[in-house]
Amino acid sequence: MEHLTQYLDQILDWHTKSGSPLSTFLQPGLSADEIRKKIGVLPFTMPEEFIELYMWRNGTPARNGEWVSFVANHRFLPLEEALEFFKEGHPIMKQFYKNSDWVMTFEDGSSDGYGISAARDGSRAAPVVFLFEGDGVNIVFESLLQMMKTMVAAFEADVFSMGMDGDLDTDFHKLGEVAHKLNPDIQYWAQYASYSKPS
Repeated sequence: MEHLTQYLDQILDWHTKSGSPLSTFLQPGLSADEIRKKIGVLPFTMPEEFIELYMWRNGTPARNGEWVSFVANHRFLPLEEALEFFKEGHPIMKQFYKNSDWVMTFEDGSSDGYGISAARDGSRAAPVVFLFEGDGVNIVFESLLQMMKTMVAAFEADVFSMGMDGDLDTDFHKLGEVAHKLNPDIQYWAQYASYSKPS
């Protein structure tokens, strides 16, 4: 049986072996009770996967303006930052996007990124959405488990490499190919793979 943490551990292992500073930035995980108490302020229920993620680690804070990518040029937000991001952005999201019930979890520094949706009917998992300015909010993975499984496959396919600045470089076309192969029913990746083809 697959577990979310096995894929998270594999991603961390890749970073560590590649000389990435991720392990020094990651904060210790929180207890389930602490996470549930903090997310109790949300106007909806988060899936168990969200709680499992923050029990694993509590994100990577920016240090002196510097931060390290977890996947695809996106920083894993500490829970406090994720909730603050939601508090500030949700009223605006509701005005512009039909899908606004999600919490940004992996952010790229320009307020775009991956968010985990609210749980439906008490489900353990919920879709992962991607916010990109000008492109709206799109479902990109059926669950956080599927996202991390895809990202591990991307690491194994050399989609990511260590850049000269010590952070991840991403081959976005190859990322689209890997993601589309593992998520064939997600329309976003079919379009992404097509649009990102080298000319």
